[in-house]
Amino acid sequence: MMTMTMTTIKDTPSRPHWRECLPELRERLANFPRILVASDFDGTLSPLVDQRESAVLETGAEAVLSQLATLRPKVKLAFLSGRGLEDLTPRLGLSPDQAVFAGNHGLEIRGARMDWTHPARFATRADLEVLIATISRGTTHLPGVELEDKGASLSLHYRQMAMENEPELREFVSGLIIPETVRTHEGKMVFEFRPSVEWNKGFAIRRIIRRLGLQDDAVIFLGDDVTDEDVFRELGTTAFTIHVGPSDRSSHARLNAEDPADVVVFLESLVNLLKQA
Repeated sequence: MMTMTMTTIKDTPSRPHWRECLPELRERLANFPRILVASDFDGTLSPLVDQRESAVLETGAEAVLSQLATLRPKVKLAFLSGRGLEDLTPRLGLSPDQAVFAGNHGLEIRGARMDWTHPARFATRADLEVLIATISRGTTHLPGVELEDKGASLSLHYRQMAMENEPELREFVSGLIIPETVRTHEGKMVFEFRPSVEWNKGFAIRRIIRRLGLQDDAVIFLGDDVTDEDVFRELGTTAFTIHVGPSDRSSHARLNAEDPADVVVFLESLVNLLKQA
């Protein structure tokens, strides 16, 4: 039987909106010669969609990201996602020369001369292929369920599945015989099967910060999903962290943005502050 890993999220009161902390952000920008602006993709820079291949940047996001990319060396950009690198990178309109891309929840990192792949990416491949066959056979009768092979991990999406079938899907997943090399995680309408190693987006952002030689105070991170909580927890209260979604939803983030459209407004405000700094 499999063991499912869930990120523990602290029960917090409603977080303040990012606008309330613009004076603090202005001070941070003035105090640090370089800053890192990092973000999740789905649900943060892109609205959540039923078909993941249809995901595109929120209106205005590509333009403001391009503006931020021109503010080097003051600004460093990084994007951390559960998507594979080949899927993630072209969706952002930036090259690996302009930003760091961390795919598969940080198991693969490219850009800014820090190309790196976790050794587990290759060590677990044979076991993942066995899981592909098992899951594919066991879910063929459930319309709307889709298994995505991302090389380093698998994602079992069910956003398009009829919700009356969710109990059956959960029973199937909980009954899977999972090899010791693989661990199961749950996100928004998805089950993830990743290498059973102590690695997540939080470890990935720490690696990126160290390679760039920055302090946590100089980091801005935005995310909306359970997997982004690993980053919020890793950065603690030192960084400028923003959860995207309802402000009363439990999160380790300090601040809140309503949705991807609000994220674009934040990034536009950030560009204006940087030009004034």
